[in-house]
Amino acid sequence: MLQYLRLRGAPAFDPASGTDIGPLKPVNFFFGSNGSGKTTISRALADSTRFTGTTLEWNPATSVLGIKVYNRDYVNATLTPAGHLAGVFLLGETNAEIQTEIESLTGPSGSIAAAKEGLAGLRASLDAKNGEIDGVRTALKEAAWAKRNDVPAELREMFTGYNNSKDRLLDRLLEVAAANLSASEDFTALTSEAAAVLAEDAQPLLELPLGRDIKIEDAPGHSLLGAAVVGSGDVRLAPLIQQLGNADWVQHGRTHLEHANGVCPFCQQTVPSDLGEQLEAYFDRTYVEQMEQLSALNQHFESWEQQWTTYLDDLPAKPGVAEHLNAERLATARAALELVIAETRAQLSAKLSGPSSILSVPDPSPQVEGVNAVVREANTAIQGFNLLLRNRSAARKSLLDRCWVVFARVTLVAELARYEGAMPGHLTGKESIEGQIVSATADIRAKESRLRELQAKVTSSKPIIDRINRLLDSVGFHSFSLAESTAVQDGYTLVRSNGDVATETLSEGERTFITFLYFAQSLHGSPQDEAEPNDLLAVIDDPISSLDSDVLYAVSTLVRRLVEDVAAGTGRVRQLLLMTHNAHFHKDVTYRPHGGPKLGSWKYGVVRKRSGQSSEVELRDDNPIQTAYGALWDEVKRSAERPSESAVGLQNTLRRILETYFKVLGGVDDPAIIAKFEGDEQVICRSLFTWVNAGSHSIFDDLDYSPTPSTVEANLRVFRRIFEEHGQIGHYRMMMGEPVEEVSAEDQAVEVESGSEAIE
Repeated sequence: MLQYLRLRGAPAFDPASGTDIGPLKPVNFFFGSNGSGKTTISRALADSTRFTGTTLEWNPATSVLGIKVYNRDYVNATLTPAGHLAGVFLLGETNAEIQTEIESLTGPSGSIAAAKEGLAGLRASLDAKNGEIDGVRTALKEAAWAKRNDVPAELREMFTGYNNSKDRLLDRLLEVAAANLSASEDFTALTSEAAAVLAEDAQPLLELPLGRDIKIEDAPGHSLLGAAVVGSGDVRLAPLIQQLGNADWVQHGRTHLEHANGVCPFCQQTVPSDLGEQLEAYFDRTYVEQMEQLSALNQHFESWEQQWTTYLDDLPAKPGVAEHLNAERLATARAALELVIAETRAQLSAKLSGPSSILSVPDPSPQVEGVNAVVREANTAIQGFNLLLRNRSAARKSLLDRCWVVFARVTLVAELARYEGAMPGHLTGKESIEGQIVSATADIRAKESRLRELQAKVTSSKPIIDRINRLLDSVGFHSFSLAESTAVQDGYTLVRSNGDVATETLSEGERTFITFLYFAQSLHGSPQDEAEPNDLLAVIDDPISSLDSDVLYAVSTLVRRLVEDVAAGTGRVRQLLLMTHNAHFHKDVTYRPHGGPKLGSWKYGVVRKRSGQSSEVELRDDNPIQTAYGALWDEVKRSAERPSESAVGLQNTLRRILETYFKVLGGVDDPAIIAKFEGDEQVICRSLFTWVNAGSHSIFDDLDYSPTPSTVEANLRVFRRIFEEHGQIGHYRMMMGEPVEEVSAEDQAVEVESGSEAIE
């Protein structure tokens, strides 16, 4: 519950110290004249930030209530005319400004239509950009589709699952290209793996045998190559043969001597009879053994040579050679080996032909190693092949993945480069357009959300009309009712008691009353706004602007129902602040009948505007405004006691007392009374009696007239003399609280009669 309103920086009240209004009760009634500051109080409650320094104090601090305020601002904001249609109006916050905003959103040239047109343009641009992107993708897609045949047949299993969809093929290609910027191998290297990984009938391969090295330096007779093989030196012919160095020629000649019949086969001279014996002795057993060693060495080499020839000839036919052996390197290594073999063969032949010659043969081991190195590489590949067979599942995936890398970065290197060169710019452009589309879409949604928000404020008139008409019927008000407008959606019209639809503009009283009915129905049932709390503090400021008795009774009845609901703790209203300037209305709503329902704890306040000073608020536990007539006299007494703080409108108050009281007496000859005054007092007296011709509110308007202490005293003096001249001084003294003994019996009789009439 609100305990205090600490009002600071608000007009009409002390700008320095402000005004503390409280402690408050569940039901609080405030009475004050127009201009005293009641509306300022209601505005502070509607929005405490409106006046800097103003605060609301709740007790307990956690029991903060939602505040709904009915005042002049609420009337202006809630009830607005529907365009230029006389007699048609709108209720709620849907005023002319909101309708203008709705039209600015929804009209043919409204912002929603313009935003949607802009969005359509952006989407067209996006379609065009997507077309460019599709063109670049299509070029790469068609190139990839066509170049599938460039992949070796053994590896085309990589396209399994992609042969029926160009788009899937492209997606896979782009995925691989994004993850691999280059390829470190080619299809040739991958093809050898395919035999083990992709062929279902692949079998493990045997490793290739290595060629045997001859190690010729370890062969028997190798040492004779570096020494001269000659005959015995003990023979008579030995010195001559050695001198001539023709042992090899003599050895070859011996084969011809046997068939020469004693004649030298070369010089045709008769040979000595012991020549054969001497030659036989020269070429002795040692010579023969050495020659046999040389011949054995030659045969050993020829056998080794034949093994290599067979080995090299058979090697290409062995399983796995074609896939794993480097034929080009093997051919090079074989040629090098065969060259060394040929050279060695020639040297051995020369030694056999001329045993006395000193020769050397090349070591074929490096060339043998060259051939075997190629074979070892093949065996390494064969080992890898066999390993792949043992891990075929994982190897298959790895191989196919690498095939895709080679396909992307080798086979399609040019096409992919064009794609990767063009696509970033297109994608950046697309991203920019999509960002604009997101912003434009969000803008449209925001505008449409704002439209729904505005439309939601145009609350459907039908249920509200029903509730308001039920309120009117419940308080017995039948002067008019509300009906739906046929001209404006969710608009209202006023139907007179005779059934005629009002076509004229609503009067100020009707505006105030209808808006109050709208306010009253909003306090019941569920909150109309999700953000509105269920428990409320209702603030009602001057709901009566007409003296029509039916309206006053209807409003009073509705307010008293609120008072009863607050006391009973039913409904949504937990606290009520009512402010009025109408004494009769104040009396009506504050009436507490004996034996009636308990109406809880009340507080009474008077908002008083003082001449030349700030307004003040006085809170009391008892009702200071018993009747309208008594309230008027209270103002007179206060002005008499403190002329410098006299309420604005004192002269009007005096006129209303004279009007009320002397209507009871009747037959008042005011010209005769006026004639008894002279000078300024006569002017004052005449002004106080002008109600006879123009009503009590036609002279010295409260807003334009500010009395001084001297004028207050003059008005009070004339006012008293009027009662004296009429013989009604007793009544004056009684109402002013002067000693009763000074009142005559005759005066008292008149006072009793007139006082009772005036109160009613």
